[in-house]
Amino acid sequence: MYILVDCNNFFVSCERLFNPFLENRPVVILSNNDGCIISRSQEAKKLGVRMGEPYFKCRELCERQGVVVHSSNFELYGDISRRVMDVLADATPDIEIYSIDEAFLRISAQNFSDYCREIRSKIKQWIGIPVSLGIGPTKTLAKMANILAKTDPAGIFDLSSPVQQEEVLAKFPIGDIWGIGRRWEKQLRGLGLFTAKTLRDQDLSFIRKQMGAVGERLVLELRGISCLGIEEEEAKKSITSSRSFGKRITEIQELGEAISTYTANACRKLRAQGSCTQAICVYVEIRHGDTRSVDSRVMGFPHPTNDTLQIITAAKRCILQLFRAGEIYKKCGITLFELSPENALIPDLFEVPDPKRKRLTDAIDAINAGHGKNTVFYGAMGINPQWKTRCQKRTARYTTSWDELPIVS
Repeated sequence: MYILVDCNNFFVSCERLFNPFLENRPVVILSNNDGCIISRSQEAKKLGVRMGEPYFKCRELCERQGVVVHSSNFELYGDISRRVMDVLADATPDIEIYSIDEAFLRISAQNFSDYCREIRSKIKQWIGIPVSLGIGPTKTLAKMANILAKTDPAGIFDLSSPVQQEEVLAKFPIGDIWGIGRRWEKQLRGLGLFTAKTLRDQDLSFIRKQMGAVGERLVLELRGISCLGIEEEEAKKSITSSRSFGKRITEIQELGEAISTYTANACRKLRAQGSCTQAICVYVEIRHGDTRSVDSRVMGFPHPTNDTLQIITAAKRCILQLFRAGEIYKKCGITLFELSPENALIPDLFEVPDPKRKRLTDAIDAINAGHGKNTVFYGAMGINPQWKTRCQKRTARYTTSWDELPIVS
């Protein structure tokens, strides 16, 4: 059987973890620069706060209804997510981390419900995050069961029984099936298919003509025939780091500081997965009144590298080529691509690497890992940047910053 474990209203749950006064109160989390709603508590959903809605449009509603508003705190959310996934990895080696708050498990057990209750209890006790678990013979059915588990007081829904599957699929809207987007939903409704059961019972050759191999696989999954296995986590083939600025930028110095910061962040992830890059793409977003345009430059390296200093130097050269005086810049970012494993590189016969640079980089990574992000940083990143993303309502990074540890008195 497959189990989909999904953390309930994850970002809100992380905030409630350190502030129990938020329990049973409407809470919303904002995106970068406090732009849009990206997470809502059940209480906020009942008030009509919509997912993805710009905050300025619902500010009056939030203030009138006493909704608690927080800026996103991704450093905290990422650390809590890691702790949840560690608990799940202890439960079974067959795990696929699907997103920051979701993971598929593949298990063999005599009583799946008891197994799920044990996992749910352990995550709640050890970490404090409520989760919902859906059980099914395929990943698609497990995803469907998880949706139903969110409305079940026990937080668990079992679709392992064929009888239960018949009952649920007959009522399950076709647009809510995992993998059915708006375009396919409209197309299938036009063919008279409105529920998961009507889709499951269609002839495979007909579905193949309408939706291709993806649709055929989906129908088989709905029939309880597993076509999507647990995927092992692979090293990323590219790494991107970008943000919108907290204010409009017109000076090249601030643009250079931002691109250096994003490059340093990407290089840290690059080394963490044991990879090197052979090229960097730098892009900027320029605002012209209500319109915008994007310009970019690509620069290659003579040999694959994960040296932050070398990559920042290349990124700043790209910025010099992209910058135009008088323009207003709203966003910039970088992508490292053509990645290759560091331990599989062929040494250059004519270039001897400097061992001091490698030791310096390792020392910086170790210091920042032990004492907090950017405890040691490159001067190109700026000493007191004013362009950083706005997060005026962000809570403390309780678990990742020594200066923001919770105090118990």
